[in-house]
Amino acid sequence: MAEVERQDPEVRVPGRFDVFYREDYRSVVALTYGLSGSTWAAEDLAQEAFLRAHRDWGRVGQMAAPGAWVRRVAMNLAISRFRRARAETAARLKLVPGASVLEPWTPGSEAFWLEVRKLPRRQAEAIALHYIEDLTVVEIGEILRLADGTVKALLHQGRKRLARQLVARGWVDDEV
Repeated sequence: MAEVERQDPEVRVPGRFDVFYREDYRSVVALTYGLSGSTWAAEDLAQEAFLRAHRDWGRVGQMAAPGAWVRRVAMNLAISRFRRARAETAARLKLVPGASVLEPWTPGSEAFWLEVRKLPRRQAEAIALHYIEDLTVVEIGEILRLADGTVKALLHQGRKRLARQLVARGWVDDEV
């Protein structure tokens, strides 16, 4: 008599999360790197976002765009980490009179992403999704849960502000 294989309804489809993870992990790390500026933090943020997706895979896996969900979670985690770090830095500066926080300048994209991280949060997110993920306005809108027009405005405002910052630093000509 052949043994009938039963499938527990709680058991997820084998490999489905694994495939999702393999396909999206590197780009989520790149996105969080653009927002955090740290390889270590980017990997940690991506891992946490994917862990949350895995914990709730029954729901997340049924979404039309689980990649958008995990990116939104990763961006929220990055913003929370940034706020905590800023508060900790402010507290340390109060404890040590005369202390300052120096921003290291490194040539290449590192300096550019440092400037992106100085933009308002939504502008930085839109810029990162567009230039790191190479997403369209519609795709960015899905991830950030914003209308297409709002995404276009954020990209336009972010680019203008970023251009002013780069000109002020002397990194690009005034004619940008």
